[in-house]
Amino acid sequence: MNVGYDECQHTVEVCTSEKYKLLLDCFVSGSSSKELVLRSKLSRCGKCNESSRWLFVCVECGYFACHSSTSSHVNLHYAATNHKVYMDLSKGHLLCMKCEMFVYCAELEQVRMGSQSDKTGRVAAFEEWEPSIPEIPLLTRSSKRRRIKSGSTVGLRGLTNLGSTCFMSCVLQSLLHTPVLREFFLSEQHHCSPEERKNCLACEMVWLFQEMLSGKKNPISPHKMLHLVWTQARALAGYDQQDAHEFFINYLDLLHHHLVKEHGVSNGTSSRAPCTCAIHQIFTGRMQSDLTCHTCRHTSETVDPFWDVSVDLVSSDGADKASDSASVCSSLSAESDPSEEDSGSVTLEECLDRFTRPERLGAEAKIRCSNCGIPQEGTKRLSLKRVPIVVCIHVKRFRHSKKTRKLSNPLEFPFELDLSPYLTSSIRNPKQITEEVGLYRLFAVVNHMGTYDSGHYINYILHAGEQWFRCDDTYLTSVPKETVKNSEAYMLFYQKKVIEYL
Repeated sequence: MNVGYDECQHTVEVCTSEKYKLLLDCFVSGSSSKELVLRSKLSRCGKCNESSRWLFVCVECGYFACHSSTSSHVNLHYAATNHKVYMDLSKGHLLCMKCEMFVYCAELEQVRMGSQSDKTGRVAAFEEWEPSIPEIPLLTRSSKRRRIKSGSTVGLRGLTNLGSTCFMSCVLQSLLHTPVLREFFLSEQHHCSPEERKNCLACEMVWLFQEMLSGKKNPISPHKMLHLVWTQARALAGYDQQDAHEFFINYLDLLHHHLVKEHGVSNGTSSRAPCTCAIHQIFTGRMQSDLTCHTCRHTSETVDPFWDVSVDLVSSDGADKASDSASVCSSLSAESDPSEEDSGSVTLEECLDRFTRPERLGAEAKIRCSNCGIPQEGTKRLSLKRVPIVVCIHVKRFRHSKKTRKLSNPLEFPFELDLSPYLTSSIRNPKQITEEVGLYRLFAVVNHMGTYDSGHYINYILHAGEQWFRCDDTYLTSVPKETVKNSEAYMLFYQKKVIEYL
């Protein structure tokens, strides 16, 4: 419950607009990613020295104190000093311990919003929603409340195989365990009329999230979702085994069209502005392609959106340099010796190095230079202009030449990935690499088992941020990290550790 400014004289006495703005600028609305990340590391509870989700600063003395449902060092500081007003470091809200309420005031709220909007490149560590102090007693009175605690299995349910639909189960499990996507679909931001609801893919996604977190243990049957995909994406209709990566791209596109139609947001087709729907805000990055003419050295730049990064399963120095690694230009290199491709393990970093290295196009692939006005030999280089909140890395395990076959090279991938070296800004100026905004954490892995003609998809998901589970349709099994690390990865899902607010 919020209270008015005139109802809390304690806030009036200690928190002026000037003082509030100074606190916001110092501890909440950092002017650069490096500044804010550094401050987040220094901001620790003065009692337990922990960096907590519930971290507050005392408005009167600047003391840092944490709060949780089990212990509150804010209460201890209040009892010891009688300092009543504290500011939440995550959003800048004011808490009066005397009134035991968060304080709302139109004047102070304008200061808070103005302090945030004045800053560009603002970043913050991603944190899942937690109830505020006033919301906790309200939630405890609800008989339908669900809270995922350490060791809890709430949020873990298998998906029924409806006939060679393991590809769909793996993608859905990965999306249902995407933290920022869950936050969107469970925050009542999607609304449909009763007439549209029966054919709405986004409504079905809301239902899946609700079922996944209902506390039930029996498998979910996604038959309605399958029917909606069949009717709205004809290429995926039928009981033939489909490619999980292809399904992922088509599924995001369907969700995008539903959300654009619902909210009437810009879909990026009528102007150069990017789409503002939730799917694009979470999954879409910007890929830059630089074409350099060998004759005049002129470089032309093209920037395109992407939903995934497709990498070749070869090291940066172990394959034909003419191979094209781009997701937006997915042609493969000429057929090479299978014994070379299937020998030894490859690291994900090597694949990404190869993805972003300069590629000589040669005489048979001349570019039309805008400066020379005629076709010339040139060099192409891809880089990540802007990275998304959630990045999907697709590993090209299927070689399409005279006969399609699968590459089974072991891939070594990290649980924490740094994409900073592959950013356009970092490639042009390596001295200005911003590690904080390029750090990602792995939360889902899709595997393909078997051969191209006869295979099966399974996936691994990170539950509650602490335990990995193997999902094989209706069967879920707890596994150690080593099992995930040694799996035959086909798609890797990473989420940003630090999220930018522009």
